[in-house]
Amino acid sequence: MIRAIVIDDEWYNLEEISDLIEKTSFFYISGKYQNPILALEEVPLTEPQVAFIDIEIPEIDGITLAEKLLEINSSMIIVFITSYNQYAVQAFDLNAIDYILKPIKKERFYRMVEKIKNEIAFRAQFKLKTLKIKTFNHLNVTIGDLPVRWERAKAEELFAYLLMHHGSYIHKERIIENLWPDHEPEKALQILQTAVCKIRNLFSQIKNMVKLDYSGSRYCLVIESGECDYLEARSALSNYKTNDKNTFDAVENVSKLYGKGFLIEEGYIWSMEKDQEMREGFITALNEIINYYIEEGNSHKTKSALKQITRLQPFDENPNYMLIKMYIECGDNNAAFNHYHWLERVLKEEYDTVPSERIKAILNFDK
Repeated sequence: MIRAIVIDDEWYNLEEISDLIEKTSFFYISGKYQNPILALEEVPLTEPQVAFIDIEIPEIDGITLAEKLLEINSSMIIVFITSYNQYAVQAFDLNAIDYILKPIKKERFYRMVEKIKNEIAFRAQFKLKTLKIKTFNHLNVTIGDLPVRWERAKAEELFAYLLMHHGSYIHKERIIENLWPDHEPEKALQILQTAVCKIRNLFSQIKNMVKLDYSGSRYCLVIESGECDYLEARSALSNYKTNDKNTFDAVENVSKLYGKGFLIEEGYIWSMEKDQEMREGFITALNEIINYYIEEGNSHKTKSALKQITRLQPFDENPNYMLIKMYIECGDNNAAFNHYHWLERVLKEEYDTVPSERIKAILNFDK
């Protein structure tokens, strides 16, 4: 059932509307209020999916109340039930699903209920077809809340390879050479064709989002819509401009997600060059961003960017030294020691080494 709240300062209207709602057997009333402030405060408890709101109510008008409810949950469905028609434009500016005048006519009320049912069904269908692709660390593709079940490792690898070349047509012989060089040409071609069929079947329900084209013995993968960290990173790096602050946030935000690297846990030989290329791109951009923030005197932003570089390249002494030094200079010794201990662990586990004497010295460790 759909959770709903009802807000009307007149108790008889409140009860009438609540009674109509309950008789639909579609809604569960999780809260009904004559006090709009209380309704707002109790949203975390009632968790409404739909709010039925009178407009002319004391303390806070219904339009303002709806704005505040949408600030808490932008997907909440709003229905205005009022005695006044002059607020209709404002109501629909808020994307209210309906605007019903009192006295309520049952036929009109049930038309509104059908609107809500259709809207919720549409949203559920849309949610099931939301595409998310994650490539940092390992490949993870979901449609709605469900992970894609590749079944064939070759199909998964082909998808990842074509995604790396997003928007470009790649000759099938080049694909075979990079992905399956140890197979006989005829067998490799069969594997390629089977993998292509598997990919097309997996994404057949969202053809408008994922397109796998074939032309002139070449394949091209295009993600028309959805979320993809690799494409976000590629866009952030290509749009980045030195000394243009408007391009900084995209680079910094994506670099935070990069983790150990592009498809690094999949073990694909062919993705290693791309991983290194992207890593170097982030480090170059972040170094320039750091210099910009230092000149600007923005220590908070400088520390944030330094932290990202140390995650991307923990063995580089300079950014680690600069970050720890900045923590100490601003009196945040806990952050300085926490970073040192993180660095010590990572260097030991991944590089079988220890932090430099220079870094130890700034923290007054014994050499």
